[in-house]
Amino acid sequence: MKGKFYGVGVGVGDEEELTLKAVRILKSADVLVLPEAKKNEGSTAFEIVKEHIRENTEKLFLEFPMLEDIKEKEKSRKKNADIIKEELENGKNVVFLTIGDPMVFSTYTYILEYLEETDRVETVPGITSFGSMASRLNIPLVIGDEDLKIVSLNKNTDIYKEIENNTNVVFMKLSRNFERLKKALEDTGNIENSILISNCGKENEEIITDVAKAEKIHYFSTLILKKGGLKKWRKFIL
Repeated sequence: MKGKFYGVGVGVGDEEELTLKAVRILKSADVLVLPEAKKNEGSTAFEIVKEHIRENTEKLFLEFPMLEDIKEKEKSRKKNADIIKEELENGKNVVFLTIGDPMVFSTYTYILEYLEETDRVETVPGITSFGSMASRLNIPLVIGDEDLKIVSLNKNTDIYKEIENNTNVVFMKLSRNFERLKKALEDTGNIENSILISNCGKENEEIITDVAKAEKIHYFSTLILKKGGLKKWRKFIL
């Protein structure tokens, strides 16, 4: 019988934010898939959950390089999916760890694309960076009739349009295009309506309340824009 494939969200750094279901599945894993952007880079996700992993659990590091060539990127993903499918065919239960939530900008979903209808799959949600950030800073993401959009910031993002068309915006993957975002926030009068966290939930976490003064931004950074204003919520931020 084939093994089962699990996608487990581990949150953004705080072990106490793991779900009970995630812990149970982690303890029963035969194979733990640890995605890396670069070979030998290590796994942030593993550091969060390592206390819940059995000693005999196989650790499978798979590289998901950030490639510009779409065909090469797909080739790499399929190769990784084939490795996982082989483990499943051997009857092993495979757990794919992912930072945040498995269904929000996660490499886990790239594997799902290559699995078959006969494969057994279960996805365990995790806390997203913006969910954790909003809760810990006591900033509501949406109230009443407001809307919310999650935007992956890239060179083609029309930042002014996103700001204009939405009440609240979560900007993710900021590092390469942060100066463009900061300028758009300043031009639209929204710089004071924004707050940013780098390395959310980690020991080196940085809360940036004055986005105008922010310069070099870490890869793991998330910005929340509330066009209705942050003034009344800033009283909770130390």
